[in-house]
Amino acid sequence: MFSQDVIQHTQSNLVVGNAFTHKYQKDLRKGYKVSIPVMSEISTTEVTPGTQPTAQDGAGTAVSITIDKWYEASIDCSPLIEIEDTVGYLKKAAVSTSYAVNKKIDTTVGSILSALAGGSVQGSDGQVFTDDIFRALVQTLDENDVPDDGRFLIGDPSTKSNLLNIDKFVRGDFVNGSPTTNGQFGTLYNAKVLISNNLTAATTGNYGCYAHPDAIGVVIQKGVGSKMWNLGWKFQLMLISDAAWGYAEMRDVFGKSFYTESS
Repeated sequence: MFSQDVIQHTQSNLVVGNAFTHKYQKDLRKGYKVSIPVMSEISTTEVTPGTQPTAQDGAGTAVSITIDKWYEASIDCSPLIEIEDTVGYLKKAAVSTSYAVNKKIDTTVGSILSALAGGSVQGSDGQVFTDDIFRALVQTLDENDVPDDGRFLIGDPSTKSNLLNIDKFVRGDFVNGSPTTNGQFGTLYNAKVLISNNLTAATTGNYGCYAHPDAIGVVIQKGVGSKMWNLGWKFQLMLISDAAWGYAEMRDVFGKSFYTESS
């Protein structure tokens, strides 16, 4: 006999992996690598009548994304549970294992946030996130001619707490009483503000970032899926969720990390 209630484990917001571009995913038809051409910046030359212009090579150094991450999460149980399951255990187990794999995608992509902008991190470890820091991040991307459309800021709960203490953000942009299920806190300086518990730790705080989606590319070769296997000779059911993916920095100057107050 089982209780009719199953207490589901806590699940933090998964935002990092989804925040960056997935547009190259469709290019992965076979194999395990996608090569993406990156255009170099073209310069102008003064026209000299009667002189043939010198053509420039617009192809820069290609960037490749290798599918080199393959992780799984599994739960086993008795085959009898298929008959006796009245509390939705198998359904909740599928949700739990799928979430675990999705969280792994989130944390692995987040592990390279600090490499953006040549590894230069805004501020000092353990700092309080302020309006001055936010504006400095905006200015950095502006000076690198990064498109304004689509930019976002990813922080942790300490970042959210700091933002709640900045009057103009609370009064001007904070609408809902809590972050939505996808971790979005609001829109500040024309950028989505996302909150995650899955950021990589520094020493005191974590590495957050302010970026354009094209800063990092994410390619998921095999999306997260769950399958049930009946290992009859072992009198055991195995529920397995797995995914295969890869990620790479696409445009170094399209993002910049910053230190958060606490991890």
